[in-house]
Amino acid sequence: MSIEGLLGRIRVGDGHPVRVVAVINLSPESFYRDSVPENPVSRALELERWSDVIDVGAMSTAPYLESWVPPERELERLKRVLPEMVKSVRVPVSVDTYRPAVAEYALKAGAEIVNDVTGGKLYPEMCRVVAEYGASVVLLAREREPRRGLEPTARVVQALRESVEHFERCGVDPRRIIADPGIGFPLLPPGDRPFVIRGEDRHGDESWPWWKWDLHVIANLARLRELGKPIMVGVSRKSFLWRVTGAGGPEEVLPASVAAEAAAVLHGAHAVRTHNPRETRQAVRLAEALLLFTQPRW
Repeated sequence: MSIEGLLGRIRVGDGHPVRVVAVINLSPESFYRDSVPENPVSRALELERWSDVIDVGAMSTAPYLESWVPPERELERLKRVLPEMVKSVRVPVSVDTYRPAVAEYALKAGAEIVNDVTGGKLYPEMCRVVAEYGASVVLLAREREPRRGLEPTARVVQALRESVEHFERCGVDPRRIIADPGIGFPLLPPGDRPFVIRGEDRHGDESWPWWKWDLHVIANLARLRELGKPIMVGVSRKSFLWRVTGAGGPEEVLPASVAAEAAAVLHGAHAVRTHNPRETRQAVRLAEALLLFTQPRW
C-alpha cells in the first residue's frame, strides 16, 4: 500500500522527500530555550532555507514542566507574531495547539496545518475547525486510559486509529490527516488545566518506563503504516535522549537528536519535526539515500 497525503500545500508520503518541519516557540516556558527566538519572524525566515514547514507554538506541552497557560495568553502570543510570519515566509505555517479557538484564529490568519498534541481527544470539536478550513492536521497518539498488557507500538496504533476515525467521520479530508506516534507524551491529561507527570511510569504500565516506550515505538515505527497515513515524528532534543546518553539536558543532545531522526526515517517516517532543521535535513537526506540500497521493513 502506497501512502501519500498533504501537509498544507506540501505533498508528503511514499515517493516524496522526507519533509522537515522546523519548530519556533513563542513560550518562554519551553523545555528548549533556544527554540524561543527574540524575533520569531526573522528566525522563521532563517529556518525556511532548510525547512518545508514552520511549526509555531505559543504554549509548551512538555509533560514534565509547569508550562500550562490559559487560552487567552496563548492567543495573545500568536496574535503578536503569526500574521506577519505567514506573510513573510514562503513555506506553509503550522500552529501547534490543541484548542479549537486558537486553531481557528491561526487558520484565519493564514496557517495551513494544525498540530494537535492531544490527537483531538481533549477537544473533540477540533475536527470541525479543521474540516471547515480545509486544513491539514497532525494527530498525536494519546490514550485516555492505559491498555495494560499491550506493547507500546500496538497501543500507539490503537490510539491513533481512534483519532483518525473521529476526524474522518467529522468531514476532514482523509488526505490531510498525518499520524504522529507522540514520542515523549504520556497519557492524556484529565482536562485543559495544569498537568505535570514525572517518574518512570507515564503510560500506566510499570513494565514500560517512558524512555523504553519511546525507543520501542521508534524501532517499530513502520507498524503505523497500517493506518494508511503519512507518519510524522518529533524526537528533537527530547528527554529520552538525555536518559539514554546520560546528557544533562536538551542543549547537549544534538548528535543523538539527529541520529534518532535518521533512525526514524529508516523505520518509515515521512516527516520530521525538529528544533534544528539545518542539521536534521542532512541526517534525513542520508537516511533517504541509505533506503535506496536497503530493503524497507514495510
